[in-house]
Amino acid sequence: MEFFSEIHSRYFYIISEILKVAFQEDLSGKDIGGIVAALGFAETAVTLPAKLLNANKEGYYILKEQSARYTPVLKGDPPLLLTEYQKRWIKAIVKDKRFSLFADESQCNDYERLLADIEPLYDSQHFINVDMANDGDDYENPEYRRIFKVIMQGIQENKIILVTYESGKGNRLSAYFAPYKLEYSSKDDKFRLCGVRVRQGRMRSLYKLNLSRIRSVEVMEYNRPENLASYIKRLRMPLPVEIEITNERNGFERIFTQLSNFERVSEYDENTGKCLMKIYYYEVDEMELLITLLSFGPVIKVIGPDCFKEQLVGRIARQKQLFTMTDERIDSE
Repeated sequence: MEFFSEIHSRYFYIISEILKVAFQEDLSGKDIGGIVAALGFAETAVTLPAKLLNANKEGYYILKEQSARYTPVLKGDPPLLLTEYQKRWIKAIVKDKRFSLFADESQCNDYERLLADIEPLYDSQHFINVDMANDGDDYENPEYRRIFKVIMQGIQENKIILVTYESGKGNRLSAYFAPYKLEYSSKDDKFRLCGVRVRQGRMRSLYKLNLSRIRSVEVMEYNRPENLASYIKRLRMPLPVEIEITNERNGFERIFTQLSNFERVSEYDENTGKCLMKIYYYEVDEMELLITLLSFGPVIKVIGPDCFKEQLVGRIARQKQLFTMTDERIDSE
């Protein structure tokens, strides 16, 4: 049985939207067809409108016709109906340790109460994590949650934030940032703040700060620069990294998961059974991307650009040299 049936997913959503609109104003057959075409799949426009218009006296009979106009049989917004599997899936999401970052305590309690008798579709014990750091963020830490929510407030309210950050060497930096987004790395199991430092009203380069190293954050009264998104886009490296992936050792799934925090475009070649991927990145991401791609070994082939390939070759050569020196020292002992 499918987790999400066709009736309770896209078709259900389309019909709900039509009923909401029809409750406000009568719709023509053309209006209904237009909504279906805009929200549905290619074949949906062929099959669904006839059912909604009760063509040939066959249909769902949720709309009634009066003078070539259609109104809902029942008044009010349509209820949201969930299948048992959908409820189990929601319960699994609610039990995720990161869920409380996006909901307040009362919302979490409401979900727990409404889903009290529902068995989660899965839990963390069903998964064996590989290629993941074992020092992920402490999502249950109250101070971590508070900092996360304050940053979210700054992003949603379009405000500048004042951040105090502690580096790996213990040095503290306080600076104003225009927050752009929160980014999650499944490889590191960490959230990072992506934002542009603002000094004297001007934007000064892109930063990515681990939330676990942020010691305090405060939302300011003044807004982020209006051109923040376009400024960040201009900072993107001029050429994407292009790689060729084989599915050896489950390469497709591993790479797509590890690179989930990068913007990318992928294309599968049925003739070769390989996937071609373009990875768009910023200078601040370059070292992380280098290390991540090196970890996949022969599963991938880096096609370009040349400047990135040269850095990869240089790192491989240094690693080989270190191994050689280690072997020589062991032999001499």
